[in-house]
Amino acid sequence: MNVLVRRYLLLGSLAAVVFVLWFSSSVTVSGEDTDPKAKAVAEKVEKKAEQTEKAEGKNDLVEDEVKVKTDTKGKPVIEQVGEASWYGKGFHRKKTASGEKFDQNDRTAAHPTLPLGTKATVTNLETGKSVDVEINDRGPYTKGRDIDLSKEAATEIGMRKDGTVPVKIEAKVPPEDEKENTK
Repeated sequence: MNVLVRRYLLLGSLAAVVFVLWFSSSVTVSGEDTDPKAKAVAEKVEKKAEQTEKAEGKNDLVEDEVKVKTDTKGKPVIEQVGEASWYGKGFHRKKTASGEKFDQNDRTAAHPTLPLGTKATVTNLETGKSVDVEINDRGPYTKGRDIDLSKEAATEIGMRKDGTVPVKIEAKVPPEDEKENTK
């Protein structure tokens, strides 16, 4: 084979590999100009969601899904569909991953991968009720769960009696200049 044909085949092979890698990711990204930080965070969320989905077994309430969208102001929003649980009394006044003390009466949440300090809206897919929370802790540590809400946040979306409900999490990625609190 001559040199030009080999180069053409090599370039074609590389293009095919890039194409397969690009479309094998299950993170759906809306729009051409997606924020790189949002895409990177979404990929971490997706990886953890895939592990969680496998652990759910027969307790799976909803098929987990992660995508990056933009809000009305053009800011990136990571949308995750999954399962939520709640935590309260046993953790009240204990230190969170952000360094602050957990208050079961605040609207906060624990998420395994979203940056600490992230603002999110969590919607109960069964009731349609929503609550705004701040991610200030890591967890949940129970298999098959994607987010743990404080007692107050869980009450607001009507989930305390159920213990676990399917939810949609819409997380606003903090700007690049805001440092993630990793205490």
